[in-house]
Amino acid sequence: MHDRRGELKAIVQKFAADRRRLIDILWAAHEHRGFVSTDDAAAIAQELGISTGHVAEVVSFYHFFHDRPVGRHTIYLDTSIIAEHAGQGAVREALCRELGVKVGEVSADGLFGLLETSCIGMSDHAPAALVDGLPVPFLTPERAVAMVAWLRAGRPLKDWLAGLARGDGQNTALGLPISNHLRNVGPFLFGPEENDPPVVAQTATADEIIDTVTRSGLRGRGGAGFSTGKKWDLCRKIPAATRYVVCNADEGEPGTFKDRVLLTETADLLFEGMALAGKAIGATEGFLYLRAEYRYLLEHLETRRREFEARAPLGPFSIRIQLGAGAYICGEESALLESMEGKRGEPRIKPPFPVESGYLGCPTVVNNVETLILAALIVRRGSDAFRRWGTERSPGVRLLSVSGDVEFPGIYEIPWGTSLGEVLDRCGAREPHLVQVGGPSGEVVRADAVERVFSYEDLSTGGSLMVFSRDRDRFEILENFSTFFVNESCGNCAPCRAGNVVLRDLLKRFKNGHARAEDLPKLDQWARIVSQTSRCGLGMTSPRVLTTSRKAFPELYADAIDQKKSPLFYDFDVAAATAEYDRRVEEPS
Repeated sequence: MHDRRGELKAIVQKFAADRRRLIDILWAAHEHRGFVSTDDAAAIAQELGISTGHVAEVVSFYHFFHDRPVGRHTIYLDTSIIAEHAGQGAVREALCRELGVKVGEVSADGLFGLLETSCIGMSDHAPAALVDGLPVPFLTPERAVAMVAWLRAGRPLKDWLAGLARGDGQNTALGLPISNHLRNVGPFLFGPEENDPPVVAQTATADEIIDTVTRSGLRGRGGAGFSTGKKWDLCRKIPAATRYVVCNADEGEPGTFKDRVLLTETADLLFEGMALAGKAIGATEGFLYLRAEYRYLLEHLETRRREFEARAPLGPFSIRIQLGAGAYICGEESALLESMEGKRGEPRIKPPFPVESGYLGCPTVVNNVETLILAALIVRRGSDAFRRWGTERSPGVRLLSVSGDVEFPGIYEIPWGTSLGEVLDRCGAREPHLVQVGGPSGEVVRADAVERVFSYEDLSTGGSLMVFSRDRDRFEILENFSTFFVNESCGNCAPCRAGNVVLRDLLKRFKNGHARAEDLPKLDQWARIVSQTSRCGLGMTSPRVLTTSRKAFPELYADAIDQKKSPLFYDFDVAAATAEYDRRVEEPS
């Protein structure tokens, strides 16, 4: 115990006893034992001068932190619907048999913990898992059993991964058997670099940077679509001695993996975009908040960051990479800032917005990976080069992470204004029927609505496109999405915490053939309650999977309440029975 206390004290001192670095401290504490015990939490709290309760509640909030042993080797199975359709169920059963456990348990020898997590950003390699933090693609029951045998023999997982068949376009920068699957390259983001003009960012002023980005019409690619130039301009006009730039790389929307690709292919452009934003708003420090599921990218990114800062093309601007710990809600900008400050990732009340009061209460610009990379290219090439593509109201290009029942899953760069039908043709969609645009928080679309276009005025998207064929159970898909929101709610507000459970349970009634006609208005009512009264974007958008699926597939719900098909059908009028009871009570005896 004494040695452990000394070890924890050294860890805390490594981070200058800065309570804002609590997430980093907890990651370091996990390194040797894989969990943070109650005694560990108390020792860390003492060193930081904070309460043990605060440390414990942070540990309990994040998915990849544990307060008890979870095995020397941790296996996190991806529970996204894409993984399930690709055969994750058979992999799960094989691992349960091989390890002698159920999901959530540790093997008797303490070697393996079998766990589950939401989408790990590997939908183009499904079914996949994170094993000791490394992505294991295209799992089969046989491959999973072989992996366990390899680890039982005490051999490094990286050596086993090195022996796997290499996919097309393997990501050699990481030395892992995964591909970036760049299916549609160009016309702007992945365009030929040799045609770029000299980097003008070195000489551009803050006014010129903001003016160029604003005139380009670039809007945030995280989903909200706010003007990037306007956000930067608002931030720099807030009186403050210190401002910050934060890159949101907490890509947690199921079916989305574009940031994984961008972080490996274009890290230099990302850091340049962050430095440009810093120059524009008058910030000298930036942070890249990296989702825990992409922890295996950390070494690669640190190397690229050091190389970028050594060149220092944009003056005194430093970047620190902040690793998250597994919480979808941290994709919400204010929850992300709370996490960066060493707290639970719970969304803040708005206003004030981060541009007014963000990290440590200072004006802060928060943009996602794709937005900052596009901004860097726009400053290099000029606003007209960007506006050449897209539409008048939706200029430029956008990246789509395409997965599901398609021949060619991967990354597609398209101009705004491209039709759904064209994308389905390009990716080789197999008898498409249901398309989920923008992940579970986006929109359910009929695949035959081929004339619809990707744009802010029609199919606005955060970048995920999941395609499902006719033989898929649509209610199974919708239930998977609804369960995701139940699991990922931070629990701070009742409408989201409880309302998503109600919506999920109502959906189960339709799926199981137990729904009655009155359940339709009930579903609409609860959807309004959750979307209109929730504290943050998670609750505001979580009902969309039900409301948009009702609009796209009204017959699906209508057939589910066909009384001839319902095993619970009974010819009983509750209202009439109640009226009859009241009449009898009121009659004189």
